[in-house]
Amino acid sequence: MRKRSISIPIRVTEKELTTIDTKATKAGMNRTDFLVACAIGKRITVIDDLTPLLAELRRIGNNLNQLTRLAHLGKIEAISLAETNEVLQQTYEELRQLARKGAKDWQR
Repeated sequence: MRKRSISIPIRVTEKELTTIDTKATKAGMNRTDFLVACAIGKRITVIDDLTPLLAELRRIGNNLNQLTRLAHLGKIEAISLAETNEVLQQTYEELRQLARKGAKDWQR
């Protein structure tokens, strides 16, 4: 992390400060990092509530691990991952849509 040694005093209204702090908190950043990122044009995307998608990805990962374990033990020889692949593609598409939506909402 770089060391910031120059201070730039700015004036904002109470409402603007609240908005800045709210957005910084939502982005998981402190006020300075958030303002610097905005000022230098870095894209900040915040995606709310990924819990259902992350749970689905964990389930898929668990299933793949179990299949791999069974294959290594010689209990299965051939498996079809077409359904798993389809669910994974749907999950990634949902993530892409959330990322696009988050980026659009953030720019307002």
